[in-house]
Amino acid sequence: MKGFLNFALIVFILLVANACKKSAVKPVVVTPQPLMQYLNLKDSAITFGKGASFDLNNDGEKDVLFSTLLVGDPVEQKDKKQWFISTSLSSNLPVNSAERIPVMNHPDAIPVNNFSGYTWYNAASIVLVQKTITMMLPPYWEGDWKESSHRYIPVQIIKPDGLYNGWVEVSFNTATEKLILHRSAVSLEANKEVFAGK
Repeated sequence: MKGFLNFALIVFILLVANACKKSAVKPVVVTPQPLMQYLNLKDSAITFGKGASFDLNNDGEKDVLFSTLLVGDPVEQKDKKQWFISTSLSSNLPVNSAERIPVMNHPDAIPVNNFSGYTWYNAASIVLVQKTITMMLPPYWEGDWKESSHRYIPVQIIKPDGLYNGWVEVSFNTATEKLILHRSAVSLEANKEVFAGK
């Protein structure tokens, strides 16, 4: 009996000692946001028939263009009012196989390389939202950005010394039919991941 009590006491001490050991804590690696250059787009409103282009990194070249287009389909008897984003030869958008771009939230990471089914393309032109008007049905809205409020379009500027990631903060209001451009930012450091809205 005494041997059993000694054995039980040793097991208890080992269990207590093991429970008190501090387990190794893995350090959390936080990628710092690089220095950014910000541009206030002053809540510019792109109503149908209007457009605006911006030099996001202040190098004298327009990087993005926001525009609209009316597409008529006489066969299906539909008209589509479309709001676009387009990039220049020296700026990229991440585009997937369905020709869409990701709707990013604060503080989603915007990587330098292709990501999650999206490939960076220059001279891209993507429909953000469209209003379809038919003869038979009431008008209806389509597109990933139709309900967006302070969401982020990832962009990438191509320079000889590397790729500069950034974002454009936008909202879309279907009631007023306006694409609102809030602000943008582009990294001042080449080949760095950035975070939307930071």
